Amino acid sequence: MVREWCRAHPGAANLEQAEEFATQVGRLASECAFECAVEACGTRAGYCGASLPCGCGQRARFVGYRRRWVRGQPGEVGVSRAYYHCRWCGEGQCPWDREQGLDHGTLTPLLKARVTELCGRLVFREAGEVLERFTGLSLAVSMLEEVTEQVGARLRDVENERVRLLFGENVVPQADPLLAQVMRKRAYLCVDAAKAHTDGSWHDIKVAAFFPGVTPGGREAQRRPWDQAGPTRYLAIQEEAEAFGKRLYTFALRLGCERAQELVFLGDGAEWIWKLAAVHFSDAVQILDFFHASEHVWKIARAAFGEGSSEGKQWAETCSEQLQEDGVKGLLRSLRALRGRELSEAARAEIVGEVRYFRRNRKRIDYPRYRAAGMMIGSGPVEAACKSVVGARLKGTGMRWSKTGADAVLAVRCAVLGGLQAELAACARAA
Repeated sequence: MVREWCRAHPGAANLEQAEEFATQVGRLASECAFECAVEACGTRAGYCGASLPCGCGQRARFVGYRRRWVRGQPGEVGVSRAYYHCRWCGEGQCPWDREQGLDHGTLTPLLKARVTELCGRLVFREAGEVLERFTGLSLAVSMLEEVTEQVGARLRDVENERVRLLFGENVVPQADPLLAQVMRKRAYLCVDAAKAHTDGSWHDIKVAAFFPGVTPGGREAQRRPWDQAGPTRYLAIQEEAEAFGKRLYTFALRLGCERAQELVFLGDGAEWIWKLAAVHFSDAVQILDFFHASEHVWKIARAAFGEGSSEGKQWAETCSEQLQEDGVKGLLRSLRALRGRELSEAARAEIVGEVRYFRRNRKRIDYPRYRAAGMMIGSGPVEAACKSVVGARLKGTGMRWSKTGADAVLAVRCAVLGGLQAELAACARAA
């Protein structure tokens, strides 16, 4: 039928016009099909009898059918649905709206989910332009923001409820599908922080990445014979360390931290990170990120040899190699050799502080043992997460956020980058 209509209405002189013509026909057909499918809901959509229970404890009576407009990706259609009103509390309700997951807006849950995913990937203005260019839908930037904040807030509410149930009522959260890939394997939990501008100033956004370790094969196994990052889930939020610790444990528990063969906790030298590890992940193998450790080696080199010194550069490169090949013992030997150098009081004080740093973390920098076991020693995945989850979406030129808006976008972006489109779609439906 479509083929016959198109042949009767030729409208293309070249390939580009033919493609544009087909796209327009497709949109018209899609809108028609959407309208017909919604009409199939029937003229008695949502009718539940002469009355139904109201939230106030009384009963709301059937008043009649009221029409509303619903906007989906194919287009906008009207539907008549049953309306009930409670004379006791004055509230009205339409059961059909509740069944369909609709709220007071016009967008369908499916369109809201897709809009939210797009806004999780792109800034709002760009998301609107892409949406219009590829679907023909034109939505105001303010609507994109509103939908994204609404869905993001629901994602965070679900997460908050998991934390509350686990720590308040000892109810274990439902497992994430990733758990099947984590069981009886080595898993990694990496934690760090990034900065974002919210409510008028810069604040720390705490970030975590969780993934199973994947053993490389073939030539890669010969070149880099240690774990690679598998499918990754992300967590990012602006909150105090104690609250984040509970959230982090709930997050990791869903993903299988206690059912993995071994859990590796990777972080930099920040004290709050290791306090969380001690409280919630005491059985994990704690590893200080090698690249952060190397930065401290270079600090010592600058203090001892001066900024830009070629001798200092050679010393730092040698010590970094020693740190990876011989652990803290080789590094401490090199540090003792600096005692004979003439140093200023400031330089000596800085070196003493760095030595304390390495001694405090000596149990976390046994890199030869970690490498022998095939473990990762760098927190690259969470460093990347700080850039991809926080930086790429919240730190564009001139971006300023409310804490609420940033939190919603972070929740959405974590879901999108973690491949949790099903969770996002569920939260796009009105509660």
